[in-house]
Amino acid sequence: MKLIIKFFILFLITSCSSEQFNLIQYQKYPVKFTKKPVAYPDGTFKLLLPLNWDWKVENFDEIEEISIGIDAFSMPDEKKFINAISIQKGKGFSSKKNLNSEYNFILDKIKQDSRLKLIEFGKTNFIENEAYFLHTKSNSGTYGEIEMISFIIKSNSDKDFYYLNASAPRTEELNKNMAIMIQCLKTFKEKN
Repeated sequence: MKLIIKFFILFLITSCSSEQFNLIQYQKYPVKFTKKPVAYPDGTFKLLLPLNWDWKVENFDEIEEISIGIDAFSMPDEKKFINAISIQKGKGFSSKKNLNSEYNFILDKIKQDSRLKLIEFGKTNFIENEAYFLHTKSNSGTYGEIEMISFIIKSNSDKDFYYLNASAPRTEELNKNMAIMIQCLKTFKEKN
């Protein structure tokens, strides 16, 4: 009988810990960490990142739709997995150049990609601006496959869009790592 009870408890723990978190759960996940301010060199946007993260300005000369952006990375964990935040600004990929059509264009591309599984998507009040989000994961089924949450918002200063992305490996630390990155993305501010 004790063996059955131990198995049942182990089953409950495993079942609960492997539950797929959604965006709201990541936002509410309790995590504290030290932050540092980071700004794009010309002040176009700023946000807070974890203190021990590295970041760099990216060059998008070969991608016509993206004009500026940054990538930020955590230190590798013991299995060499890293978490990443990327922010890009650009004129968009859809022909209509409005937020809804940009979101639908990207959503359709994700639905067509057999390497990705769409977890959730839709409109959100995540940031002060009107925004859409896409929550995906790799469907490789391997330990450490990537989970990503992306936000699309319209720039306040021009007709461009911002793409805010958080990606983390699906490991034991996924919920904590994604919660940290979501907290960071919530601090995103565009220059007025």
